[in-house]
Amino acid sequence: MKSIVLTCLLFFVLSAWGQKDVKENPFSIGFRSQYGYIMNHSETMEYITGQHFPAYEFYIEKSTTGTKEWQREYNLPKWGIAFYHANINEYFGSISTLHPYIAFPIVKNRALDLDFRLGGGIGYISKIFDASDNLKNTAIGTHFNATFSFMLDAQFNISDPLKLHTNITFTHFSNSSYALPNLGINIPTIGLGLSYHFGDSKEIRAEKSDLFEKKEQPWTYTIRGSMGINETYAAVDKKFYAGSFSFLGQKQTSQKSKWGAEINIFHNPALKRELEDLNKEVNGGLGIIQIGIGPSHTLTIDKFGLYLQAGAYIHSEYKESGIIFQRVGGVYQFTEKISAQLLLKTHLTVAEYLEFGIGYTL
Repeated sequence: MKSIVLTCLLFFVLSAWGQKDVKENPFSIGFRSQYGYIMNHSETMEYITGQHFPAYEFYIEKSTTGTKEWQREYNLPKWGIAFYHANINEYFGSISTLHPYIAFPIVKNRALDLDFRLGGGIGYISKIFDASDNLKNTAIGTHFNATFSFMLDAQFNISDPLKLHTNITFTHFSNSSYALPNLGINIPTIGLGLSYHFGDSKEIRAEKSDLFEKKEQPWTYTIRGSMGINETYAAVDKKFYAGSFSFLGQKQTSQKSKWGAEINIFHNPALKRELEDLNKEVNGGLGIIQIGIGPSHTLTIDKFGLYLQAGAYIHSEYKESGIIFQRVGGVYQFTEKISAQLLLKTHLTVAEYLEFGIGYTL
């Protein structure tokens, strides 16, 4: 999951880019032909990766119009939904994904558009690990998985409605340790594509507001509760229900950013089995309690926020994963008080579990 964290940091930088007047068509459809391979990020995947294969994507996209402040802050991003498909090899079979995305303009002029695209959704893998029939697939243990896509897309104007695309894409599949194995699948690709744009293009003023004042933004305090499901190699085929309780303080420092810190209490019964498997004594209920603290950043996009916390344990009897953890995902603000979060708890490249939860702002 290190790739997700690094891409989020890149995302923060790219979102700071600015522009003035642009011309946009309301809708577009497109097709991309891509070529890539599965990265070998584990010794156990050596025999099932390395082969190159084609992939294909179809998508429909809608431009924002600058009617809301957040749209102008992000230089009139585009929303879309994409279908991605590839036939890989005898160990993975075929993969398909359906994922919504948002594309942020970096450069836009008469000759070239350059966008950074971030998407996430559901992916299906036809062949998974099976102790009898597919033992070599040590990467993934479920047909349905979460998928994340990151793309740098250059677009060249061929005519008013038609554009040629070149792109570099990184696609990740994972079940967040819901079922083992879960090494995940990482697919880098390069590609070419065409898009057709509908409707009359119109000039839009992407001018940002200067009304935001840091001193007018108070600190906010939020209580969060979450739960997740995971497995452990210490107890194969058994599901464990994990939970967390946290207290977050944060302050909006710009139209896009909230900085803060979060204190976390984690409860994961799978750690008890891990400790027992290591022949270590479990100290009652505290043996599976972890307490952590760390800084956080929320990249706000209207009511949605891309959340990242980098924390350290101040209490944890389980030491095998180290003292550093990360939580990355999305937060949606339903009202001024009520929010929901979907966060992945991870230790760099090793996912622990996916958290679903709600928050209440005091």
